[in-house]
Amino acid sequence: MEFGISTQFYRKGRVTVDTLETLRKAGYHRIELFCNRPHFDFHDRSLGRSVGRWFEENAMPAPSFHLPFFEDDGTRKRWISPLDPERRNREDALDQMKRCLELAERVRPEYVVMHLGNPGDSYTPVAFEYAFAAIFQIRQFAGVNVMVENIPNAISTIDRIREFKRAAELSDIGICYDSGHGQLQGLTGDLDFFSATHIHDNHGERDDHLWPFEGKIDWPAFIEKLVVAGYEGHFTFEARGDDLNHGDRVRSRLRDLWDEARASIEEYRLKYKVKNEDSRS
Repeated sequence: MEFGISTQFYRKGRVTVDTLETLRKAGYHRIELFCNRPHFDFHDRSLGRSVGRWFEENAMPAPSFHLPFFEDDGTRKRWISPLDPERRNREDALDQMKRCLELAERVRPEYVVMHLGNPGDSYTPVAFEYAFAAIFQIRQFAGVNVMVENIPNAISTIDRIREFKRAAELSDIGICYDSGHGQLQGLTGDLDFFSATHIHDNHGERDDHLWPFEGKIDWPAFIEKLVVAGYEGHFTFEARGDDLNHGDRVRSRLRDLWDEARASIEEYRLKYKVKNEDSRS
């Protein structure tokens, strides 16, 4: 069970090599670059060179990139969506994503995470056309593995993402399952459909990005689903806060649950009162 962390932990600050070094010293070797400006200024070529050199010099595993979906200059937030109804906004969004992916020349990502639309967006059939065009251009530009994330809108439910993959015949596009967003979407059932994770918690009302066990997610049930599904990816924390050391306790608790579930799933279900999905009527 390997844990990673997103630089989103320091969302109000700016990413530097010192930020990355702090995460490495805290025991995180899998790092996701949260590429929203000004947090991570992917327009700064000097920063890109420094980040690439840091990953190489420290022999770090390939990071993941969270492609940009907003900019916040402190006075207003501007959404960046390749599914925007206006063509000029879609083109601008793709330009920003490609600018971000220039970083791949310095450090090759394991995969990139992409949002389809913005929070609260409604679903329209044309959204699939825009999504296909965006993913095609991203892969053609940088040749990266794309993971689509479930976010709180009507386009990015798990069912919609699966439908999109079937309709677009993009079987090699992955899904990044976000536990906090899944909680807000009321997702239940098996979790055998994804290749990457964002791990954080909330109270079921807002996207709080709390550490696991600080909200209302049933973590024993979540771990049971992952073990049954045979999940082999790592776990990327997307919590926000000030106390990075809090992650040590969270990692320990999640690892204990994982080890117990793998040792005996039946005993685990009895101990934590987790219902077997196969036995439900």
